Amino acid sequence: MKIFFNNLKLQHPFLMIFSLFVIISFAFIPSNPDEGMFPLSDIKNINLNEKGLKISVDEVYNPNGVSLVDALVKIGGCTGSFVSNEGLIITNHHCVFGIVSGVSTVENNYLDNGFLAKTREEEIPAKGVSCRITDSYEDVSAEVLEAANSTQDISQRTTTISNKIKEIVKREQEKDSTITAEVSEMFVGEQYILFRYKTINDVRLVYVPPRTIGEFGGESDNWVWPRHNGDFSFVRAYVAPDGKSAKYSEENVPYQPKKFLQVNPNGVNEEDFVFILGYPGRTFKHQPSQFLMMQEKYQLPYVQDIFSWLINLYEERGKDDPEFALNIVGEIQGLANTEKNYRGKIQGLERLKLIQKKQEEEKQLQSYIDSDQKLKEKYGTVLSEIDEVYKDAFESGRRGLVLNILSRNVDYYRLAEIFIDYKKEMLKPEAERKALYKQDKRNDFYNSITNLYNEFMSDLDPKILKKILTDASAFDELKNIEPFKSFASVKDKDEFISDLYEETFINDSKDYFELLEDQDETLDNIDDPFINLVKSAVELGDVERKKSQTRDGKINILLAKLNDVKRQWMNKSFIPDANSTLRLTYGYVRGYSPRDATYFSPNTTLTGLIEKGKDSGDYRLNKKIKELYEAKDFGQFIHPKLNDVPVNFIYNMDTSGGNSGSPILDAYGRIVGVNFDRSFEATVNDYTWSEDYSRSIGVDIRYVLWVAQKVGGANFLLTEMGIQQ
Repeated sequence: MKIFFNNLKLQHPFLMIFSLFVIISFAFIPSNPDEGMFPLSDIKNINLNEKGLKISVDEVYNPNGVSLVDALVKIGGCTGSFVSNEGLIITNHHCVFGIVSGVSTVENNYLDNGFLAKTREEEIPAKGVSCRITDSYEDVSAEVLEAANSTQDISQRTTTISNKIKEIVKREQEKDSTITAEVSEMFVGEQYILFRYKTINDVRLVYVPPRTIGEFGGESDNWVWPRHNGDFSFVRAYVAPDGKSAKYSEENVPYQPKKFLQVNPNGVNEEDFVFILGYPGRTFKHQPSQFLMMQEKYQLPYVQDIFSWLINLYEERGKDDPEFALNIVGEIQGLANTEKNYRGKIQGLERLKLIQKKQEEEKQLQSYIDSDQKLKEKYGTVLSEIDEVYKDAFESGRRGLVLNILSRNVDYYRLAEIFIDYKKEMLKPEAERKALYKQDKRNDFYNSITNLYNEFMSDLDPKILKKILTDASAFDELKNIEPFKSFASVKDKDEFISDLYEETFINDSKDYFELLEDQDETLDNIDDPFINLVKSAVELGDVERKKSQTRDGKINILLAKLNDVKRQWMNKSFIPDANSTLRLTYGYVRGYSPRDATYFSPNTTLTGLIEKGKDSGDYRLNKKIKELYEAKDFGQFIHPKLNDVPVNFIYNMDTSGGNSGSPILDAYGRIVGVNFDRSFEATVNDYTWSEDYSRSIGVDIRYVLWVAQKVGGANFLLTEMGIQQ
């Protein structure tokens, strides 16, 4: 699954809390699967052996020794795992898609044709990509909250927390220069955990199947079951000869991990116990009902609509321009993935009646509080105070969201925004300026501007600006606020947009840089139509940011109190929302019924892939696979019960974005697949888990091995992973 929320930065910290716990009972399995992405500290409390695990829990996670978690890596926004003692990592095809796109050309298209490095020397460096391995963790909540509680100004509470976190990170990295430190918020206003990571900075491509395999089904099948996607790739981690992390060098050697996963070439069967270790991204299960209402009313429908429009714009532009199509394919994938995910969330919220259920839960919680005088004195107003905070959030609506969309998708808007921000920051002393505008970041700053000019699309940028302004000027919360109010009154919007682009100095990079560095040219004496429009938008953004900071400060305290009383009411502890830290989730290989009179079995096969295959489009069939199928050359990787090569399978685990590339492990801790997506119904996993609908999708290890051997000719990889041939 390819989630791109981090790039959007659409969520505010105060919108991060909600919880629903569901217990499902099946008489024919050893125990009940649990909703939840369990942090390392909770693994020993799950009774995994009662659920079906056949090895010691210490073999899964052992803080005092080597265990399976030592084989896990965080690679970009995905997960990967070591599968040999020579630094070989398996992850998803879509997780390295951007890397492969970056090294591909129209003449040498590794995306379409695939890539195989038959020798170590042929492996291609993945520039800018690093791997992280969790080394240790420590609770630093007391230190963070002491700083937070010392703040008198509620609007500065989250800023104080952020500053304290930066201080802790700096301190830890100064203690040990070989680690990267991060402090992750586990529960808003309650728990903060320091994670120490070992970072590997030299990652190289080893084997990537063609798009006809790694992306089979494309966006047509994205978030869909049944699936027939070979979404896997192999990369290798390298370090300096002394074992220390180093940037790419011919002298570097393959990294030897503490632990690598054993591959089970026999895979798993229906109802088998399986579990996942990985780095799931942000989830939002510990939230009040108002958060879900904000999602349903504002974020989900707006982003889904604008992303759908952008996809159509880019695809139409790329029809007659192969180079543009190749360069924009990653952007389209990201947009399409999020667009479909949001459609699924909208459906899931309605289907599960999640808002109504949450509101009913809150009514019951209030009754519980009111039934006890001590509870009433301490928590009596917490729900009503949260409601007051969200009333202000509803008043703001899509304001901040629209400004973020403008900044992310309109290059001239971003250039104007940078220009305005730079002029303001340069009036401050060097020490008080934002990091980007300090002297030591000068080259990075200029490069960011140059990149925007290089990426600028003169035929598309004005269309995108017009679309966003037109939509926003019709929103109730924006139509009476500048610059949207003025734009709404413009009769000929095409002419207005055209004049903006023609009459601004931004259309000449030389003029832009000269005005940028001319200290006599202040914002007050620059009369430029584009700058003036963006100035009013920036002013609106400043107002909204201050309001958001105040909300953040209030909600930081209120949600901590809410969680506290909910634990007493439910007489149980909570699993913290996912936050890109290492988690475990478990379940069973199991089909499901997504709608009336429909049942989906948990496995797809090579036969199904062939039946779905076409000559072109999302289901374009790989020629080599077709030849192998017709020859019935299945090798040793046939599923005995299906009498076919298994391709994908589903399981009722609680996964989210970031779990892409996570190893699917059997009861003995051996890798049997690679997680890559969820069913359309399971997009709601980010808000709640449902045994009825929550199914995650993985590529079967038998298909991985069959493709690598028979299609890729990468027998040496099977040998490296210990597979007898």
